[in-house]
This record gives sequence, structure tokens and C-alpha cells, in this order.
Amino acid sequence: MGNATSTDWKVLRAEYPGLVRGTYVDTSSTGLMARSTTERAAEEMRLFQEQGSARYDYWHAQGKAAITSAVAAHIGGEAAGLALVQSFTVGLMQLAPLLRHRPKVLLVGGDYPTLHGPFKLHGFGVVEVEPDPDGTIRLEALEAAMAKEKPQLVAISHVQWSTGFLTDLDALAALCRAHGAWSVVDITQSWCSVPVDLRSTPIDILAASGYKWPLAGFGNGFLHLSSEVRDDLLDRHGAEVVPALTVGHQDPMALVRLEDALARAEHIGIGAVAERVQRLCDRAVAGLDRAGVRVLNGREPAHRTGILMIEGGQQRLDRMRQAGVQAQLRGAGIRLGIHFYNNEQDVEQLVEALR
Repeated sequence: MGNATSTDWKVLRAEYPGLVRGTYVDTSSTGLMARSTTERAAEEMRLFQEQGSARYDYWHAQGKAAITSAVAAHIGGEAAGLALVQSFTVGLMQLAPLLRHRPKVLLVGGDYPTLHGPFKLHGFGVVEVEPDPDGTIRLEALEAAMAKEKPQLVAISHVQWSTGFLTDLDALAALCRAHGAWSVVDITQSWCSVPVDLRSTPIDILAASGYKWPLAGFGNGFLHLSSEVRDDLLDRHGAEVVPALTVGHQDPMALVRLEDALARAEHIGIGAVAERVQRLCDRAVAGLDRAGVRVLNGREPAHRTGILMIEGGQQRLDRMRQAGVQAQLRGAGIRLGIHFYNNEQDVEQLVEALR
């Protein structure tokens, strides 16, 4: 694995053709795919075109298991606990009915809608904790709600989609254990941008989609269930749950995109990625301050990944896009998503477009 100083970021950047069109600071919406990622998918398509069922037999016997092991290793989990799914949303919708014996769930107000949806649609009792006005989610507020309401599940995004606020997973896991609740964490906005390791951070149910920071395109994601959760569900339902979550035919082209993207992430090293992203965000905050652009969220590195929220509406966003800067309206302003393939010039072009 590399580190932030030894990695040749210029060479890595050249692998992403989408960057030649302008300044792309929108990974928090959809990550750009590398040339090799799309080439791997095209090659897999060719193999299916030529081999048909023989290629399906390979996926059924070997291919899917290999990618399952790779994803599990990447998050410090167990292959036996990992289900490859079309997306986090699809996986959680399938899993939620199997958790009804834990009927009350604690959610965070304004969290991603498809994290809330499966619990509300399946009739769970819902308790919501509101973030502070600045987007901070205080562990003290979560603990107070847990002590009062006694939820059996706590479902939260590692990084909030509309503010970029990063929750301390170690503290969250300890808090849930202390109150006898299972932690359910969506890492779609943090996977492959900050370290997540289940060996040191025992999250009960971890899930993500691969189309944002892993840069793997659509149609791939995972659910990981701890051994405690698997054993409990086996006793309750009389069947292994993980195989049930992977029923049906999955798109091998989507899975090889995930495999290729994770191999690149492993090669770079998550520490190197996190260090580079923080440095670029620091530079962006400083430049935005000089340009007189108000940064709403993302100043505090301890609670930041690659997301910055800046003040502005459709008019400001239109000016940015006219200058070749791609971002999105989210929450209270404009959301910027900065990843390792961005560089200092991108930051300067972003700031210049906002002057």
C-alpha cells in the first residue's frame, strides 16, 4: 500500500477520463469510474457473450465467492457474514422484516431517506434525534434518547448526506453495546474515503452502496451481519439469513466493477486516501474563506470526510456549472464532494468559480 507522500496522484488521476471535462467535486453524488474499471466490465460482458452459461457456472461456483471475500476483507469483516446486494437500500429493505423482534429503532432526523424508509414501511416504532442546528450529532443526545426510549436498534449513516457530519463509530458501537441495542450503520458516504475496520469497531450491521466513494458504479453494495446478529436470526427464523439476502441473479459486470475499484483502493491505502482528502479539504476551506464564501459544514477535520457544504442556491450553482464545476444542491446549500483523484488545481478552479 502507498501513502499520501509516495503515491503518484497524477498517474492515478489520469485513469479517470471524467476529470477532463471540468472540475468534478461531486463524488458525494456519484463517483467517477476509472478506465480499468469500465474495461473490466466490458471484458466480463464479452466473456458472457462468448461463453453464455459456462461463464455463469464460473460465477456461481467461484466468482461471487471471491468478491464476497474481497469485500469482507476490505472492511475487516467475515465472508460468512457478508451479502453482496444490488444496493444498500435493496439490502436493508430485505433485512428489515427479519429484525421485527427488535421493534423500536432510533433514527437521526434528516438522515438519508432510504435508511429511514425500511423501518417505517415495516411498522417499527421510531424515535428520532435531531441534529444541532450546525449539523452536529451529539453522542450525548443519542445516549439520552437511548436511556429514555430504550430502542433495540440504532440506525445511522456514518456520514450525513446533507451536512457531511462524520459520526465516531467507535463511540457509537460502545454506546449501543452499553444499552443493548444493535447498531445499523450505512457507510455509503464514507466507504473508501475513511478507514472502517470491523475488527476494532464492532458494528452489528454494516451496509453500503458502491457508486460513490468506492468509484464502482451502480448495481453493487453489501450488507455485513456480525456473528451475534447471524446467530440470533438463525435461532429466531430457523435459517441462515445471509444466503437469503443474496437470492436471485446479480449482475456480474457490476460485481467486477466493485472488485476492480476495491483493488485500487487497497493498492492506494485508505490512510493515504484519507490524508489526501483532508489536505485538499483544508485547502478548499482556506480558499473559500478568502473568496468570502461561507462554509456551512466541514470545517472540523475530526467530523469531516470529503464533503463540504457551502452557502448558495440554484443561481450560485448555475454559475459554478457554467465555469465547469460540477456539484449539487443538498440540504441547506451546495454540497462539494472531494476525493483522492482531485488535485490542488481543482480546488483553485472551484474557488475561482465562486469569487
